[in-house]
Amino acid sequence: MKISAIVLSGGNAERLGGEKPFRRWKESYLIESTIRVLVEMKIPFVLVFKNIRYLDSDHIDKIVYLLKKYRQTVTWDVIYNRGPTVGILSGMRITEGDWILVLPCDTPFINRESLENLLKYIDTAESKGYNCIVPKHENGYIEPLFSLYKRSSLNTLEKLVKEITVRNKGIPIRELIQRLNPLYVSSKDIDRSKRVFININTFEDLKNYDSSLP
Repeated sequence: MKISAIVLSGGNAERLGGEKPFRRWKESYLIESTIRVLVEMKIPFVLVFKNIRYLDSDHIDKIVYLLKKYRQTVTWDVIYNRGPTVGILSGMRITEGDWILVLPCDTPFINRESLENLLKYIDTAESKGYNCIVPKHENGYIEPLFSLYKRSSLNTLEKLVKEITVRNKGIPIRELIQRLNPLYVSSKDIDRSKRVFININTFEDLKNYDSSLP
């Protein structure tokens, strides 16, 4: 069973000045919190950034830095500003793997244990015909960007993106999940503290979490 990963970094991140993956977090870039765990686990990954036509030279220089440092694949959103569903499509088109981890660039507390807990559900999903594995909180909120997608879900993803782009609308990731026969797992079974699901969305988040948590 081959596992690979997609790290989504294509959002506009207006509340963080448009530079979310490259905001400083401790001694490195925010995106490297996710990258380091994947490197530790020896999981190959693809970094997906927004369409290159909308990146400035400084942003491109930082992407080149990651490319040289980690020697993994980099790609771009195939459609600009249509949300994470397009990012998943862009990465899945070029990555290999029977199951593909989809992860965000802004979860600095991600750790190996949480990913291993998610990977444990693959056998159940395989035996019962599920096409994605999605953590779910008690209040019903799901974590589609901290999930596993079966390689075969690419066909459903391609169809969904084609259908909705014709309508010139955003592509809701929940619609993708609904079409994939998801296996929902308790978020507490992935990380009892739920700290791994914390996203950095604002400068205030960046300051508060960096100073309050080890």
